[in-house]
Amino acid sequence: MVIYRFTLGGGETVQFAVNRRRSFDTQADQAEHGLWTQLSFFQCTHCPLAPAQYRHCPVALDLEPITLEFKRVISHTRVRVEVLAPERVYVKDCDVQTGLRSLLGLVMATSSCPILTPFKGLAASHLPFATMEETLFRTVGAYLLRQYFVYQAGGAPDLDLRGLDQFYQHLHILNRCFCNRLVAASEQDANLNALYSLLCVAEGVSFSLEENLQELRQIFQIA
Repeated sequence: MVIYRFTLGGGETVQFAVNRRRSFDTQADQAEHGLWTQLSFFQCTHCPLAPAQYRHCPVALDLEPITLEFKRVISHTRVRVEVLAPERVYVKDCDVQTGLRSLLGLVMATSSCPILTPFKGLAASHLPFATMEETLFRTVGAYLLRQYFVYQAGGAPDLDLRGLDQFYQHLHILNRCFCNRLVAASEQDANLNALYSLLCVAEGVSFSLEENLQELRQIFQIA
């Protein structure tokens, strides 16, 4: 369990507990929620889920309590964010969109969305407030570790990272589509700007992936 605690300037505190190993809540899916959470509401163009089986988008269901809490908050509002993980505690004074970006990233990566499944490995070693460089290092490292397990199982590992590039293309589509949901769910810009910020990090990692990796090459002192 990872707990995100936000303390606003007036001393008001809100917190969210994220179970990184949770499964899809079928009972919650059958309950009534905001229109924007329905699977058919701006459903991602490449979403494999069928409305006959899922009433709501798994990601939207998981994010609904968060978006409701911050729907009237302006993105540059200053907060103190504490992240309490079993391994350690992180504390950061920042604008609310920075804290939300980190929380949204964890919740989305651990949701039951089949497109985001490749991120579950990263979520197991969640790093709040990660920079673009840290995200690149961890994402590629996790992907190559997965390819090692594929190799061990007798499969053909993807050492050229073609699958990773394809995944980021799918992620780009998902983020763009999901923005439409948050527009409908928010009155101010904190939620939306947090997702935009998350999108920018993902695009920064995927854009010219090979060029970005060449910069990391220096770390390993390989000519």
